[in-house]
Amino acid sequence: MDSHWLEQCRAGDSLAIERLVQTYQQAVYRLALSILDDSDDADDATQEVFVAALRALESFRGNASFKTWLFSITVNVCRTRLHRHKRRGSLRQILESLFAQNQAHPENEAIQSESDSALWQAIHALADKHRIPVILRYYHDLPIAEIAETLGVPVGTVHSRLNHARERLRTLLKEEPR
Repeated sequence: MDSHWLEQCRAGDSLAIERLVQTYQQAVYRLALSILDDSDDADDATQEVFVAALRALESFRGNASFKTWLFSITVNVCRTRLHRHKRRGSLRQILESLFAQNQAHPENEAIQSESDSALWQAIHALADKHRIPVILRYYHDLPIAEIAETLGVPVGTVHSRLNHARERLRTLLKEEPR
């Protein structure tokens, strides 16, 4: 996102704001859905993220990428929602939407869906501080440095949390009946 476009958004240019939302809406929604596991809640969170981002646009200094800054806001909004609602559920719908495009045969889809479902259930069983870095790293392909910046923690902490999460996932997936 170039500085001219940001200045237009800061000035309240509705076309620039619309372009900003269109550019990042899908990525923000996918991240919110990955964390919240509820499409309605993810829709609401996405709207809340853009309202918060537009209100805080003056604080964006360009130290990080705009997407990283926006993901940081998204994670914070989602954390607040998780704490407020204290709810958990299956990530199966997310899994199906993420992997449906990659399946060629119904048999393969069924096998992959079962395997992915077990993985998503295991990921969902992780504590937030471990689950969110896993989602950001493996489902949103963020580099470790951007995850650290998004979560406001040191790079070493991200490495540690990912390592702990991988070990916990190995344990959880070994416990799954085959």
